[in-house]
Amino acid sequence: MMKSVFALSTIALLVCGLNSQAIAADRVSTADWAKNWARSATANKAFSTSDIEKKALGSCSDCENKSSLRKARQLFAKGQFDAAISSYNEIPRGNTYWLSAVEEKGWAYFRQENYEKALAQTKTLLAPQFAEISNSEAFLLQSLTQLKICDYKGVFETHQIFKEKQKNRIMEVQKLAKSGWNDALTQVLKKADQFPLTLDDMGDAVQRLPLLIYKDVEFQKQALRFKASEKAIYQVASPRLKNVLEKANTDAFLALKKRVQELAQEETNENFVIIQKLNLVEVEAIQRVHTDMNMAEALYNENKFKDVQDDKLVFMDDGRPWIDELDKFEVASKACAKGIRRKM
Repeated sequence: MMKSVFALSTIALLVCGLNSQAIAADRVSTADWAKNWARSATANKAFSTSDIEKKALGSCSDCENKSSLRKARQLFAKGQFDAAISSYNEIPRGNTYWLSAVEEKGWAYFRQENYEKALAQTKTLLAPQFAEISNSEAFLLQSLTQLKICDYKGVFETHQIFKEKQKNRIMEVQKLAKSGWNDALTQVLKKADQFPLTLDDMGDAVQRLPLLIYKDVEFQKQALRFKASEKAIYQVASPRLKNVLEKANTDAFLALKKRVQELAQEETNENFVIIQKLNLVEVEAIQRVHTDMNMAEALYNENKFKDVQDDKLVFMDDGRPWIDELDKFEVASKACAKGIRRKM
């Protein structure tokens, strides 16, 4: 499980090295800030992190790629799929928005009925490096595309992979929607100091937290307040200041839990809808398999084969040929069933 996240972190660092260096240069240390704040603290001084918040979170982060993603989504909504795909392609591999771009690009190909290219995107999304941290909708995209091309075996395989790769994560996020806290979050905040937090800071904990949680500004702000107040507590001697800092730390902790709950609930709601749709796809695939078997038998009964001589026997293939039947097969093919619709 950890291997997948570290692979993603490595790609992000290698492919976006310059971008990562730029972000690192703009990050601020809550430990250093707390020391400076404590030096100028007085008994009547109010605790505020507005200055460090403005420095760490006030400017646009990864603006160019955010703009490309926003533009692509607008074009997609207008049905301009070729233009949308071009915008999605502007987001470089390894960027934290890249997996989102790959998935949404897959849906653009799907809407164009270019199922081969849609599947090409899902092969990336569901590769071993990403399957446990990809959006659950990526599995729906692959499953629905496989249904469109009548790859029913592929549909069932995709659903099995979904259960294997996403079950633990989905259950963990469901728990977070109720509790707002887990060991993974403790792990992240215990080590956190530099803000804004990045994917590399999240480490393997990213698999047990809402997707792209570190991209949420409110999460970053409350995490920063929590860490800054925690660091400052150890820098002051005044009992009154300590009380002020402890209250600020508690308030930030509660606000942070609340935001985690909100993000986890949003993802849980989305996962619920995706699972319902996956179930519909599976039911449809089962129905089509049954239909195909009936159609195959009907074709056989309708004698859609070449005429045979009177001294030959013909058997419907049951998958267990006799030795003298080998190299004597004939196949009656049909096109994939069309015109079958279910609103989802």
